[in-house]
Formats: sequence, C-alpha cells, structure tokens
Amino acid sequence: MTSEREILVLQYSSGLRVLGNQYSDWSLIRYKNLEAAGLYLDNTEAPIGIIDCNGAEKPDCKLECWLDSYKGVSWIAVLSKRQLLKKEWQLFVAAHCYDYHTTPISEEKLFITIGRAYGMTKLKSKLSLSFQRGEIIGRHDSFQHVLQEIHGCASGNITLAGEEATGKRLLAERWAQLKGLKFVELDKILVECNDYISMFDNLASMFEWGHVCLYISHVEELPQPLQFKVFSFLKNEASSSEVIFGCELSYDEVTDAELFVSDFHLLLKNKWINIPPLRSRGHDKVLLAKHYLYKLSRQQGKRILGFSSDAEMAIIDYDWLGNVTELINKVAAGVSCCEEDYLNSEMMGLKNSVSPEEYSNLSLKQAREEAESLAIKRVLNLVSGRPGRAAELLCISRASLHRLIARYGIRR
Repeated sequence: MTSEREILVLQYSSGLRVLGNQYSDWSLIRYKNLEAAGLYLDNTEAPIGIIDCNGAEKPDCKLECWLDSYKGVSWIAVLSKRQLLKKEWQLFVAAHCYDYHTTPISEEKLFITIGRAYGMTKLKSKLSLSFQRGEIIGRHDSFQHVLQEIHGCASGNITLAGEEATGKRLLAERWAQLKGLKFVELDKILVECNDYISMFDNLASMFEWGHVCLYISHVEELPQPLQFKVFSFLKNEASSSEVIFGCELSYDEVTDAELFVSDFHLLLKNKWINIPPLRSRGHDKVLLAKHYLYKLSRQQGKRILGFSSDAEMAIIDYDWLGNVTELINKVAAGVSCCEEDYLNSEMMGLKNSVSPEEYSNLSLKQAREEAESLAIKRVLNLVSGRPGRAAELLCISRASLHRLIARYGIRR
C-alpha cells in the first residue's frame, strides 16, 4: 500500500540530483518522463512533488499541460535565481506550484518547505484529494461536500443534479476514472429520439458492461416512452454496469414535475447529489478564473501574470448565471485582447457588472420577471397545463420551465 509520506521527484530538466535517497520519514519516488510520473500519480495519493526545472530557458508547454491534470499535488519547483528573474518562470510558479526552492540546494531548507507543504495537504485532506485533478477545482464548503459524497460512492446509480455547466459531466468522468471504468456518455440534447434508441440497441454489443460507466445527461429531457426503454435496457442489458445520471432539476422539482415514470423516478432518486451553482461558491470563482486565465493565455502564447484587484472583485460579485461556461467565455474574451501583465475587469466585460443584491430593486429586472411570469401563465393556459408543449412554445427546455414555474410560484 502506498505511503502517504512519499515524495515524487520529477527530474524533468537538468538531471540535477535533488535530495539523496535515504530519509527516515520520507520515501523518494523518482521519474524522468511525464508518462511514467502520471501513471504513478493516477494510482497513488502522494500529496507532494518536486520538479527539477534548473537550467531550462523557459517553461515547457508539455509540462504545464501535464501539471494542469494534477492540481491536487503540492508542487515545489527547483530553479536557479537567474530563472526566477524571468516573467515566464514567475508565472509558472504562481500557476502550478505551492512553493519554490533555489539552487544551490540546501536540503535542510528544502525539507522545511516540504514539511509545510505536507502540513497544508493534511489540512486540505477533506477536499477528497483524488478528485482535485484537471478542471475539477474548488475549496468552498458546499463543493467539498459534493466531492466527499461522490468519493464515498462505492457503486454507480448516482444522480448529479444542478444547473447547466456546473461540472456534472467532469465529476462523473472523474468518478469513472478512479474506478478504472470506460466512460460512455449519452446526451438526449445532441440526438433525435430515434437515434437515441438505436444508440442503446448498439451499446449492448459494444462494451463489456462490467467495465463501463454510462453517463446519461439531461435526463429531464427524456420523454416517458424513452424512459421505459432506458430503464429496461439498464435492468436487462446492462445490470452489471455503473450508471450516473445528469439532471438539471432539483430533488423537489423531480417529484413535483411528474416528468418521470415511476420506475425511472425511483432509479433517479437512489443516490441524489446536488452540485452547487458557481455563484454560491465564494472564492472558488477566482480559483477557477485563474486556472483558465493561465491555461488560455498559454494557448495564445501570452504570459499574463494574473488578475488586477478590480477584476478579482468583479469576478466575486458577478452572478454567473451561465456558471463555468460563462466564466470561461469572459476570461477568454479578456485574454484575447490583453497585452498587459494583468487582466482587468473591463477587458472581460465585467466593469459595469453588479451583484444580485445591488440590482434586485431596479425596475427593469422587475419588469422582465413580470413579463416572464405573464408569458408562462398564458402559454400554460393555452396548452391546458402541459409543460412539454408549453416549453416548446416558449422556446426553452422543460427543466428551465419548471425552474421558472417554481421561482414565480405559478399554479397550473
């Protein structure tokens, strides 16, 4: 069994001999290539890594992309003092590392840094470290609770519920990866009903179901005849597989909406986990924004050091109704026009944005809500209360319609 006091030493650059091999409290695991190091990290919970970058002229793009996949590790970079004077290496440390150590190496000082890093990872252990990989990033209590719940699921039949672009698919894929399962997604939004049925018919012969995690997204969009088909398929053809559902309705909305046949309804509510919207995750908004800032700026060949103070305040105050997708789009727009060291709020189109509390009493918002409520009532009356037909006429999804009905307290 892997020791939690292992340190990964990645001899990526100079081949400098970072630390000896014999230490009573630590076990050093050395790798020279990213593929082997990645395989090690995918099968361990080692919390600390040392990256030997000494002697390299600039950060390697392949290394940076690789590090994006291992955010849960506390990285310590080994650099020369000359390297640290360069903007590129300053950004590298800021984007990827817990701390750095300069050459020549003092093992005593380096182990002090390692001790601090190890202590910090112990404090963050409740984050379910194995999930903190790639673009699954968050420290807010509500998001930590979600990670703990998913991490504690020994088997599938899980429903991940939340608004669009809150990370349901990423979390489902990560769970499948941790279980060593092949991840397969079916999305009703992307295919016609007949094609969806034929996809199920073909899947039985494509996979050995004991090694597959099937993710069925947008289940609220499945018409009831298709729900029978899905339930029968899962019960008879894929009973040994793991299944995760993605739903944009709340637990109460699923009960009240009468969208689902009884067997499918019980299947959905077997293990229900709510994913919080981005606007309720506090400083996670800035953490995610920084992740995408560094990633997108690197893709465009830029070296943006971070956000200005006004940009960070705007990111925290903004409502993010489009969740992570909207955040990415705002950051991408800012990066494309930024030629400075720091990205400001105006570049992202957030300069005049205000929080919900600041505009809650403005008449324009009230007028829009009244207009929405009136339009929904008229259409529901027109179609005798049938939500599916009403959603079509209003050009919105049924999930959005039920959310608006609940928000405005509309009786049907």
